[in-house]
Amino acid sequence: MTSEAARPLAANSFETRPLQDGAVVEVTARFIVTRQDLAALERVFTPQPGHLPQQSAVETPRLRSLPAPEEPKLQILVAPRRILRADGSAVQLTRLEFDLLLYLCENPGRVHRRSSLLNAVWQFTSAPSTRTVDVHIRRIRSKLGTGLDLITTVRGVGYRLDRTTDVQVVRD
Repeated sequence: MTSEAARPLAANSFETRPLQDGAVVEVTARFIVTRQDLAALERVFTPQPGHLPQQSAVETPRLRSLPAPEEPKLQILVAPRRILRADGSAVQLTRLEFDLLLYLCENPGRVHRRSSLLNAVWQFTSAPSTRTVDVHIRRIRSKLGTGLDLITTVRGVGYRLDRTTDVQVVRD
């Protein structure tokens, strides 16, 4: 069947066609709404007596409030090589500490072996001592403070950055 009604519309199409048999299409969309506008929307979507048909197939639209997106606890500004906490205070890291933290943030969720970190950040082709990475991770953790526990130690393997929502990398 290659009729006009069988051809699907494009996702961004504004074209409309009548549906067969008076079918009803439900469209669900997500919007971020301020609390001030939420009250106005609730008034609009609250059914008024006598305005909606009394059929079981009609469903009243529901509004639910989503939590506001959290601000990242740490911002890494790549171009000026600066790290800022959520309160605006700067974290002072050495060049290698900055590069190591940036590498972990750009490759989150993976366990990175000490030797691969030495190769990626320090450009060492042979691993002199894996304690170098451990010392730098310890210094980064102490400079970030206890509230920012971003880097996870995977015992016997290496390190991983898990909490990606706490960090925002800004490239400018």
